[in-house]
Amino acid sequence: MTDAGTADRSGRPIRVGLDVGGTKIDAVAVDAAGEIIGRLRRPTGWGDDAVVESIVTAVATLADETGLTVSRTGSVGIGIPGLVDAEAGRVDHAVNLGVESLDLADRAERALGVPFRVENDVKAAALGAAALSGVSGSMAYLNLGTGVAAGIVIDGRIWRGARGTAGEVGHLSVDPNGRLCGCGQRGCIETFCGGGALAKAWGRPGALPIRDIFDAADAGDPLALALRDDLHHGAAAAVRVLVLSADVETVIIGEA
Repeated sequence: MTDAGTADRSGRPIRVGLDVGGTKIDAVAVDAAGEIIGRLRRPTGWGDDAVVESIVTAVATLADETGLTVSRTGSVGIGIPGLVDAEAGRVDHAVNLGVESLDLADRAERALGVPFRVENDVKAAALGAAALSGVSGSMAYLNLGTGVAAGIVIDGRIWRGARGTAGEVGHLSVDPNGRLCGCGQRGCIETFCGGGALAKAWGRPGALPIRDIFDAADAGDPLALALRDDLHHGAAAAVRVLVLSADVETVIIGEA
């Protein structure tokens, strides 16, 4: 993997950031002054090859839409679910993407000739949340998206734990008799408050299933009321786990 911090960026003023989620990729390009010059959203593929192809296509399409070539891109940063070895640029156990082990940075760099850096999406969001909110000391950022996970920041630095799994609360089981999770367990926190699990349990068409659930709950729909209660229960369980296990001073809840 090319070291994006030492790569020759002469003539390459553009930086690209990708938020790779279980259903979509959000991409943004910024110039040397930090001004946003382009955005796009596209579906995420399933499995190793499709995920790499989706990322490569997103970067190339963003370059085309901004009227620039990929060769002017100085670096690409990726936030992605799963266990990420940031130094190696490898992603493991990204169950919502169908990825078991993927050398993402290496494969994307070989496809585009641009230096890539990879970070767990929630850890990257946690660092951003700490910076934007001005929180000092210890903080956890709990992300309620397609999946559920948290990033922990201590004194402005990501705390990864011994093997990079610190904050991975989504696949802690809180109900052994609960719904089957994508990881193979039952009753994981993610099955209660993860957007993908709630949409599956809702089972009705709609572009914004969580909003539909809340609207239907307000109207008295029994299934929606139960699912809304599940979301509250799961989020509360996640906060409780973070406070009791990591002893953080602040928990910020967000969505991606």
